[in-house]
Amino acid sequence: MSNKIIGAVASTVLGTTLLTASFSATADDHQLAISGNAGIMSDYIFRGIVQDDAVGNGGIDLEFGGAYAGVWAADVGDGIEYDIYGGYIHEFESAYVGAGYTAYRYTEASFDSDYDEINLYAGASMGAVSVDLEYTMGEYDGDYSNGDDEYTFMALTGNYGGAYVTYGDWGKDAGDDMGSFFEVGYTMELGGIELTGAIVDTTDADAIAEPDETQAYVSIHWGFDIL
Repeated sequence: MSNKIIGAVASTVLGTTLLTASFSATADDHQLAISGNAGIMSDYIFRGIVQDDAVGNGGIDLEFGGAYAGVWAADVGDGIEYDIYGGYIHEFESAYVGAGYTAYRYTEASFDSDYDEINLYAGASMGAVSVDLEYTMGEYDGDYSNGDDEYTFMALTGNYGGAYVTYGDWGKDAGDDMGSFFEVGYTMELGGIELTGAIVDTTDADAIAEPDETQAYVSIHWGFDIL
């Protein structure tokens, strides 16, 4: 899900996609902007949880003033994951607040079930330093949560130049404790292509991953303007 919320805000991935950079609206109040993105990840890790390896992905985003909408898809081996999202960001001189909705869908139910989320986020910057906060309230159409299909997730990301560190935590209302994680990475631009390398350390993730698991990934991301 590296770009699941990245059209709105930073996360991991995110991830999109958030992946880990502050949201910045590029369209003015009276102009529609359409952009696309494509990439590949050595390992698709979203909120500390491994989804698949060697994942190709891409999407389209629309922005109009502070409003945004988009779709992002990834080949997860067992079918396609596709995410649909939209929301609104209000920017101040050196800060932002926003809210959005994200729907995660899968062409093969054997890979995962559907998720629907309300995403709240805020951030501030000062020079090369910025901080991003995400709080999510979600609903999961599956059976992992012992009959309670609601969950929460929060993440705090600090950025300095191209370097970032993220702490994320799954709320205990997701049934079994899905744990927390730290992600440390660096993003650089080379010829219009963004290269990211990161290490993810997951702790106490009893429901999904092995406890105290540390993994690394690299990703290549290309963003381009359509309109």
